[in-house]
Amino acid sequence: MDEMDELSAGSPVRRWRLGKRLRELREAAGKSQDDAAGYLGVKRPTISRLENGRNAILAKNVKFLCQLYGVGAPEVDMLVRQAEESNDRGWWLSYSDTMPNWFETYVGFEADASAIWTYESELVPGLLQVPSYVRALKAVHEDDGDETETVKSISFRLARQKRLETRAPVLRAVLNESVLRRRFGSAEDMMEQIEHLINVSLRDNVTLQVLPFDVGLHTSMKGPFSMLTLPDEPAPNFVYLEHQDGAVYLERPTDLTRYTRAFEALVQRALSPESTRDFMTSLMGGRQ
Repeated sequence: MDEMDELSAGSPVRRWRLGKRLRELREAAGKSQDDAAGYLGVKRPTISRLENGRNAILAKNVKFLCQLYGVGAPEVDMLVRQAEESNDRGWWLSYSDTMPNWFETYVGFEADASAIWTYESELVPGLLQVPSYVRALKAVHEDDGDETETVKSISFRLARQKRLETRAPVLRAVLNESVLRRRFGSAEDMMEQIEHLINVSLRDNVTLQVLPFDVGLHTSMKGPFSMLTLPDEPAPNFVYLEHQDGAVYLERPTDLTRYTRAFEALVQRALSPESTRDFMTSLMGGRQ
């Protein structure tokens, strides 16, 4: 079975792969993005977004571009099918009212990623949060305390976490010690979160490490970041950086190299996975 068939409906990975192939076909045909834009009757940035997988691609536009690039019928049919499937509604969109628009794209990529690397300086990553932690976060960020919204947010986190179990992508997470020290809820809530981290860290596809305060200054003190590797790709495809009002995706080779080195430096300076579990167990007063 083609691995494309195993991707989520509406997966941004489908759009990304389709855009990548259209770019390859354009370059092989000796056409520029301006040529493609003129043929479709759109502006050049639109072609750039299509080729980067950031915009939905209409099946009819795929046909037009294939005409311009001189693509044969068998591949045209396949690319049109991919365009139709990439525009299906993804499972995560049923939770769209629980997250900002800019986060939907990330979740779509995350849903089919083969590897997820993340460094967190303050928060427990969403993929590792227990319900009591989600409730505490909602209480901090929202004044109305809408229980319906809280329940839906918890359901969304659990749906993301379920894919971590069923698809088993490689998850490498480095958490600053402050993530575990930051108090929330009751003592029982904190123990529940730490115990969950210990249990998840025992899975074969998960490597969890704590960066202790004792390491002092380090190269990633400006903030957290995540890196995703898409299916069949040998290395991370982009760096994801959140800020107060949105997110940024870095895809230049220089950025990927820089953040890969930064992440590996964190891994080297953090506690080993075994020592991390010992450390978390100590925070629970030895209970396990």
